[in-house]
Amino acid sequence: MKIERDSFVRLVYSMEIEGEKTPSWFSRSIEVSFIYGRDPIPTIIEKAIFGKETGEKVEILIPPHSAYGPHLDYLVKEVDLNSLKHPEKVIPGEWYEEVSPYGSRTFFKVLEVRGDKVIADFNHPAAGKNVIMKIEVLEVRPATAYEIMAAELRACGGG
Repeated sequence: MKIERDSFVRLVYSMEIEGEKTPSWFSRSIEVSFIYGRDPIPTIIEKAIFGKETGEKVEILIPPHSAYGPHLDYLVKEVDLNSLKHPEKVIPGEWYEEVSPYGSRTFFKVLEVRGDKVIADFNHPAAGKNVIMKIEVLEVRPATAYEIMAAELRACGGG
C-alpha cells in the first residue's frame, strides 16, 4: 500500500548536519507513527513520503529556515574555564556538556580556548545549517476509524 490520506504510517528517521560532525544525541534514530493527512507533521516531510511504500527510504535536505533557524552571533560567549566542572574536557571544535546539581544542562560548542577563557557557541548544533533527514518507512496500512477519530481529537486539542 502507498502512503495517502488516512494511512497509518510508522517510520524511523535520523538526522545529520550537512558537512559537520553531528552530536550523537541529535543523530539517533527515532521511530514515530501517525495518521497521514490528519496528524500534524511538517509539510516538507509529508510531501517527501507521499506515495511511498513499506521498506522505501527517503532523504530530505531541510534548509536552516525550516529546521533550527539562523546562527545567532549573540549566542557566542566568552566563558571562564575555571567556572566549568570539567575543564579537561574542553576541546576546540568539540561539544562540551555538563549538568548542574539541580539538573540544568549547559551545552555548547568550543570554538577556541584563549588562556583561561573559552569562546563558546550556545546556538543549537544545526542553527544556520542544512539538516539531512533520513527516513525509512516501516509500515503503511489503512487507518482504522478509531485511529482517524483519535487523530482528529488530537488535532483540535482533545487529547
